[in-house]
Amino acid sequence: MAVLAVAGMTYLRYGEAKIAAPMVVTALSEVVILLGFAAAVNLALDLSHIAGLIAVIGTGVDDLVIIADEISQSGVTTSRVFRDRFRKAFWVIGAAAVTTIIAMSPLAVLSLGDLQGFAIITIVGVLIGVLVTRPAYGDVLRNLMDID
Repeated sequence: MAVLAVAGMTYLRYGEAKIAAPMVVTALSEVVILLGFAAAVNLALDLSHIAGLIAVIGTGVDDLVIIADEISQSGVTTSRVFRDRFRKAFWVIGAAAVTTIIAMSPLAVLSLGDLQGFAIITIVGVLIGVLVTRPAYGDVLRNLMDID
């Protein structure tokens, strides 16, 4: 349901499927990768983990919107300009990721029951987003915008 809501809002925001569709696919990919991680470490999903997944979707889409807004500004015609704008957006995303990881670390380390699962899923999701899905979205966006 969260991904469908995101799909509708991103399409309304940008009005272009070539920006909104990869955003939704990237968000779904992030969830699938995160569920794969949970399965790999035999993590039984409960409500706290689901809440972490929803938090990851929210922060992930926020990051993708930052990238799309920065890239969709007029004047992005060359690879160098695209790279500069993507790098600028990525610094903002990286700072937000570090903040989230620092904020969630005490919850992940302390034995606080359900909060620990929420924090672990959120931290791993943020790391997957910054290291895997955000750069992939940037590459897809660059290819769809026909920037050499």
